[in-house]
Amino acid sequence: MKEESVWITNRSGEKLEALLRKPDGKGPFPAVIFVSGFGMDLHEYINSNDEISKRLVSEGILTLQFSFSGCGKSEGDYREMTLERQAQQVEDILGWIKQRTDVNHVGIHATSMGVSTTLLANITDCASLCLVAGAYQVNRSIHKVYEEELGVKINYSGTTELPRGSGAKTPVGPGFWKSIAAFDAISQARKVTIPVFLIHGDQDTKVSTQEVQEVFAAIPSKKKNLKIFQGGDHGITDVPRAMREEFLSEVVEWFKQRLPKGG
Repeated sequence: MKEESVWITNRSGEKLEALLRKPDGKGPFPAVIFVSGFGMDLHEYINSNDEISKRLVSEGILTLQFSFSGCGKSEGDYREMTLERQAQQVEDILGWIKQRTDVNHVGIHATSMGVSTTLLANITDCASLCLVAGAYQVNRSIHKVYEEELGVKINYSGTTELPRGSGAKTPVGPGFWKSIAAFDAISQARKVTIPVFLIHGDQDTKVSTQEVQEVFAAIPSKKKNLKIFQGGDHGITDVPRAMREEFLSEVVEWFKQRLPKGG
C-alpha cells in the first residue's frame, strides 16, 4: 500500500487537504471517496474512515479522504458552509479523481451529514454509494442535538458555535441554517438510480429508523440494500467489536461487488 498526502483545489480556489491510499501495482483501480459528516475532518469520528479505507485498499481499491473547506487543514472559513457548497466540493473531488489514469470506477462512502451533502451533488458518474447513518432530516437532527439537548442558543443572523464531543466547537453562519431547512431528502433520494447501500443503527439518537426506511423506499435504484444493526449507534462506531467487524465486512463486500475492477 502507498499512502500520500495531497492538496486538491476546489472551484473557489481553496486548497483541500486529502489523503490518498493506493494498492500496490499499476492499476487502474476502482476507487472510493469518503465524505465526512458535520464538522469532521477527513478521518471522521475516531478515525472511522481510516479503518474502512485500509480494509478497502487491502482488497485492491484505491481510497481518497478529504476535509471540506474550513475543516481540518483545508483552506476556507467553515462559517460560509452550506450543504450546496459542500456538494460542489464533492463534485470537485470527483472530478479530480476521475482524471487520474490509475482510476477507473468510483464509489462514495458518506457518513451522517455527509450523506445529505452527497445526495445534493451530481453523482451520476459514480458506480455505487454506501450511505451510513445519513442525516436525512438534517434540520431536525441538528436542532434536536444542539438546541433541545445541549441548550445552544442559535444566532440565525450571525455566527453560532456548535460544541463537539471532543471539546472543540464548529462555527456556522446564517447560510447554514437556511441550507439545512431547505434540504428535502425524499426529493434527492428519488434521483438515485445507481447501486446504493444504506446502513443504520436502531439505537441512533440523531436519526430515526423511520427516516432511513422512508428514504430507502423513495430510492428508485433497482440495486439497493438496507442494513439496520440492532443495537447500533450513529455510524456503528461505539459498538461491540463483533458488530463493528460485521459493519466493516458489509461495507468492504459492497464495494467489492459494486465496483468493477476492469477498465
